[in-house]
Amino acid sequence: MTDFFEIDEKRKTVKILNLDDFSVEDLLNYVSELENEILRVQDEIKKKENLKINAEKFFK
Repeated sequence: MTDFFEIDEKRKTVKILNLDDFSVEDLLNYVSELENEILRVQDEIKKKENLKINAEKFFK
């Protein structure tokens, strides 16, 4: 996935890409990688929400 992304380590963000230089094939690959990254982030959110729920149950 790092083929497309440039990471700003200090801010923990992804730098904006100039898409003008990409071919259609490159853009399709980029979209696919973004979709995979969205799924990965959604899974992480679910894990953290479950941890929070379990912690709340424990401390009641």
